[in-house]
Amino acid sequence: MTELTRNQIYHLILADIAMSMAVQTLKAEPATQAPENGYQPGTIRDGWLERADDKHTRQRVIALANAGLASLSTLDASALLDKAQRFGVPIDTATADEIAQHFVDKRNAVLTYQR
Repeated sequence: MTELTRNQIYHLILADIAMSMAVQTLKAEPATQAPENGYQPGTIRDGWLERADDKHTRQRVIALANAGLASLSTLDASALLDKAQRFGVPIDTATADEIAQHFVDKRNAVLTYQR
C-alpha cells in the first residue's frame, strides 16, 4: 500500500472530527470512538460507518459531517485543536498547527492564482 500524502492525512483527520461532531450532534447510534490500538487518521469515520446499520441515520450523519468538514478546514489551529479534543480525536498542538496552515496555504494559492 502506498503511503498517504500530508493532504490526505489532514483530510482524514478532519473527516474524523466532523464525523464525531455529526454523530454527537444528532445523538446517533452507535457512538464514535477512537481505536484502542492507537489512532490512525480515518479510523474513527470508517469505524462508525462499518457499525452504523440504519440507512437514514447514515445519510443524515454523512451530510452533516461533510458540511462540518468544510467548516473545520477554515478554523485556526487553536479552534481546531479544541474541536478535536472535545470530540475525541487525539491530535496534538503541532498537528493542529500543520493542518490549519495547510488549509490557509491552499486558500492563498487559489487566491493568488493568475492566468
